[in-house]
Order: sequence, then C-alpha cells, then structure tokens
Amino acid sequence: MKALIVEQPGEALAFHLKKLEDPAAAPGRLTIDVAYAGVGFVDVMLARGEFDHVQPPYVPGLEVAGYVREIGEGVKGFRVGEPVAAMTLSEIGGFATVVSVRPELTVRLAELDSTLDLAVAAASIVNLTTALIVMNDVIRLQTGGSLLVHAAAGGLGSFLGQVARRLGAGLVLGTVGSESKKSLASTIGYDELFVRSGFVEKTMKATGGQGVDAVLDPVGGTSVRRASLDVMKPFGQLVVLGNAGGEPDTLQSTQELWFKNLSVAGFQLGTYSDANPERAGQRANEALQMLAKGEVHADIFGIYPAHEANEALRLLETGSTRGKLLLKMDE
Repeated sequence: MKALIVEQPGEALAFHLKKLEDPAAAPGRLTIDVAYAGVGFVDVMLARGEFDHVQPPYVPGLEVAGYVREIGEGVKGFRVGEPVAAMTLSEIGGFATVVSVRPELTVRLAELDSTLDLAVAAASIVNLTTALIVMNDVIRLQTGGSLLVHAAAGGLGSFLGQVARRLGAGLVLGTVGSESKKSLASTIGYDELFVRSGFVEKTMKATGGQGVDAVLDPVGGTSVRRASLDVMKPFGQLVVLGNAGGEPDTLQSTQELWFKNLSVAGFQLGTYSDANPERAGQRANEALQMLAKGEVHADIFGIYPAHEANEALRLLETGSTRGKLLLKMDE
C-alpha cells in the first residue's frame, strides 16, 4: 500500500508518500481499500508534532471511506467489496490506500436510506458525529436554545450550525476568521456570523443582552476561550472542542464559575470512542443517516490527490478554507 508518513514533525509540510506492507485483517477487525480520507486541523497538529503521545514515524488521518477489503475472524455483518465509511480516530492511519479499522466504528453505506457518495461520507463522518454527540449528549440542546460556535465555517463548525438548527435551536450564532465568510451563514445553519474580534459585544447585541446557553469552542486562546464566559447566560456551558489557534492553555478560575453559575466541559471523539465504541458507532450511523436523508449537507472545499497532501495541509493551516478538505487515496 501507499501511505503518507510523518517522519520528522515540526511543520505542516511534513508528509512523505511511501510504500508499506498492506495491513492484515486481524481478528475483530476489517481492512478497507481507501478511496477518500478526510483532512482536518488535527492532521495539521499531527504534522507539527503537537501530540506528545504520538511518536514518529506515523500515518495521520482520522476518517476514511472506501470498500471492505478483508474481514477478520469474528466480525459479522460485513461483506467484501461493499462501500463503507469508518473512523480511525485515536489509532489514526487513515492517510493510506489500505487501513485497518474497528467494525464498531464503521458504517455500511448501502444500509442508509439513499446512496451516499464516498467523498461526502469521508468528509462528514467524524465532524458530523462529533456535532451530533455534542448537541445530544454534552450540551443536551433544548428546543429554542441559543448557542455561539467559534470557527463556524470550518469542517466541524459548518455541521454544528446545521445540527443545532435541525434539533430545534432558537438562535445559532457563529464567529469566523474573515469578512468573506460571513455570507455563508444561512447555508450552514446560522442566524448570523461575525468576525471573531469583538465577538463579545456582537453576541450580546444579537441576544438583546441576554447571552447564550452554550458556547462551542474549537479555537482556544485567552482572547476566545476566556472571553466566551462573558457571553453566557446563568447555567451556560462552554464546551472545549480543540485548540486550533495553537495558543497556550487557558487557566480558569473555578470561583468564577461558581459565582456566575457557569460550567466548562470538554469533548474529544477519539477518547470517547475508545471508552464507548458501540455508542460512538451508533451516533456515526445516525449522523450519516441525516446526511443521506438531506437533513444536513457537507461543504467540501477541495479534493486533492495524495501527492498534494502538503498543499492541502498548508491551506488548512492558513485558515483560507471553509468546510472540509479530502485526499483521494486510490489514484
């Protein structure tokens, strides 16, 4: 097989395309011939070497779509050659032409209500599953509830807005990195998008001074994460979903949370799926079912051949994209 390997982390342009041995289908596992692999900001962070527990050399990639290649002993319910989408998550390894996956985290696309394109499935499975879990199981979104989403036009943010709207949110606000992205609001489920600088004043104005029930933050940094507490209603919840800004961790006073009746939570799909693979897989199936029914849509910014992976990561790192980027692995 061919795989994109990070041998020396430190910058986004770190991928080298190499030939490796095909993985075998171990007991309790599947192997997939990968057609498309989703690219997310976490892959930029992997290229930079920002995760101490991941030691080089390694193959990034958290989500793939393709065809079942081999079925390991004990795995039921799959057939060789059928189209599937799968999440590799904390195991990574998706930037390859063949990948070993857990059947619990693999969705049979032919079982959905309509034919779902492999590219769309690969672009959606991780972020849409994350959005669905965050809304249902983390903030427990109530009908008519209000929320603010940072990086609203990104791969995750574009689904957070749509899922919130689909589940009955009353007001969905978002921040973006540039004026040009504000026009995307209605297409990705938002009532209003505004540039991230000055978001406290803009959010309070949009809510009539009341604030929001929840803030979802994959950006991080004092100017975003710390200031997000200032736009929340009593009993509001700040949910930490990443640190795309790359700034140092933000310290939080628990005394302030006590006095203001606020809470801070975190969600990371990889560690969640390690502890709850069946539940994560069920949510992934529900997420792609929503997509197949047309209840939400995927915004794909671009599809790049594997040998142009470094260019895709460069664009993602500079913040000049919207929606999702994909690698076409089977060329």
